[in-house]
Amino acid sequence: MEGHYLVGNQGVYKVQKILGEGCFGKVARCTKLGSQEMYAIKIIANVQEGKEEFESMKLIQVLDPKVNHLMKMYECFSFQNVICLVYEILEESLEDFLNKNECAATPLTCVRAIAHQMLQALKALKSIGVVHCDIKLDNIMFAEKKSLKFKLIDFGVAVETKELPIGAEIQATPFRAPEVILGLPLNESIDMWALGMVLACVYCGNYPFPDDYDYETIRAMVQIFGLPEEELLSAGLNTQEYFTWDSSVNGWRLYTAEEYTQRTMSNPKELMWDSSPVGPPSSVEGRCLCGWNHDDRSWLLELEKSSL
Repeated sequence: MEGHYLVGNQGVYKVQKILGEGCFGKVARCTKLGSQEMYAIKIIANVQEGKEEFESMKLIQVLDPKVNHLMKMYECFSFQNVICLVYEILEESLEDFLNKNECAATPLTCVRAIAHQMLQALKALKSIGVVHCDIKLDNIMFAEKKSLKFKLIDFGVAVETKELPIGAEIQATPFRAPEVILGLPLNESIDMWALGMVLACVYCGNYPFPDDYDYETIRAMVQIFGLPEEELLSAGLNTQEYFTWDSSVNGWRLYTAEEYTQRTMSNPKELMWDSSPVGPPSSVEGRCLCGWNHDDRSWLLELEKSSL
């Protein structure tokens, strides 16, 4: 692939290096013939997926990518049975940054810069009625590391807010909003929740909630925030996967780990969760937020509560 040429609508691009590969295809660093400018070209083998990403990018074309910290797309073209999307070249993702730093806690100045710029990005998306749906460490990149400039990337599954599917499994597991897990009506707040999880990850170097199973995630949330309101649980399409109606208290309660294991026929040796009853917040804070002082924990909890 390296050294090959891609013939686009606005010029011919030479592949310099493959930057990454995934189920979608490849991302290559390219130069345009006659220019020294560098570009990141996403090469998508599945033509339909490529078209869908292009359509998603068209949703945000009215927004200024520089002012709103969004990745800029230059063109889209078809070449030799693949779809090529030409983007601006960026530096590294937050995930790569954390891995290189061995998941060490990130200085608060950097966390604040990410928060400020990504909140501006979400505000812009909300203004045009669009939800990103896949905010995670991989999809926030440094534009300029020295000046702490960041951009939100990968709008492949972005949709208009009114088109958000209820009950669908969207968002990466560690960043999945509780209303997605429960199958409640959705809006742009799911992006806000995901951003809160990203900021917590960057600040402490680890996911704030266990994420191997949605049950574990919900259980940790209940330990910190308490049970969701009865009307929300009653409205959730997936509520009965994690909660049961308890006639003795005339209300919902979370399944115990043993009850959930029996219902799902999961192997308890594989689940690896604490089977003690849902208790006070300190039990989860100690497990997921270890090493944080009181102010740090308070900051994270307030951030997460504001995302609800």
